[in-house]
Amino acid sequence: MNDMEKHNILIIGGPNTGKTHFGIQLYERINSRQFEFKIDPQNRPSDLSIFEDGLKNIYNGKRAAHTEASANRSIELKITDEKNSEVKLAFPDYAGEQITSIVDNRKVNDLWQDYIKNSTSWVLFIRLNELTTLEDIVNKGIPSAEEIQKRNSQPPPVKISEAAFYVELIQTLAYIKGLSTYSPIVEPNLTVVLSCWDELDLPEDQVPSTLLQERLPMLFDFLNNNWQNESLSIIGLSSTEKSLTDDPDEDFMDKEPINFGYFVDKGGSRNKDLTSLIWDFIGHE
Repeated sequence: MNDMEKHNILIIGGPNTGKTHFGIQLYERINSRQFEFKIDPQNRPSDLSIFEDGLKNIYNGKRAAHTEASANRSIELKITDEKNSEVKLAFPDYAGEQITSIVDNRKVNDLWQDYIKNSTSWVLFIRLNELTTLEDIVNKGIPSAEEIQKRNSQPPPVKISEAAFYVELIQTLAYIKGLSTYSPIVEPNLTVVLSCWDELDLPEDQVPSTLLQERLPMLFDFLNNNWQNESLSIIGLSSTEKSLTDDPDEDFMDKEPINFGYFVDKGGSRNKDLTSLIWDFIGHE
């Protein structure tokens, strides 16, 4: 890795997918200087408004507030690894509804075009436990004649599947980035984060890629067909290790937020050092 090479990580996630909690927990670990990646005290950003309200909440054992829909801010962090190699990381902060709007409206505004064009890595947050399961003969069985008649009289609004949504989103990003899919993509590096892992009630050795293949097979196949293996990672993430609410969590306050959270690597092993995810984000070099 070249000194001061700038890695512009674009965090991509819809509403309520855990982007804010992750950003806060990652920054706290970098700032603590206890983990693999650290931030020099002289290089701390002067404006931490992106994290301030959320930090206040989680130190009080509460969940961070939802980012306002019109928000568009960014923060740049200059960090070092254990070998003193320096990396600049730029994180945008925005409401997840902006991601939904890209697919729903088939339109990318100027700001998002800049985000996409300037990015060197993509991190896609997916919260599997909040996906909408579309009804089919496998999971719902055949509806009654009365139910069929009711549906025919009141046709439901057209809604694409969750897998189709993410495929459409990535194809849009790729188009804006000017990527060709005639051969597997090398850059940007793509990391799929299966967030809120603790809420999925999975076995200890669950492999994230296998879970994505089971839950969203079309998306899994699309990613593997269009990205080089070395440029694609699928990981699990629990930024806070437990669900936080608007009521204070005494245990979370007593032990402090930095002692909560983990990620699940591609082999199914858990790691408490969220800063080492940066290697997955930028790609090993």
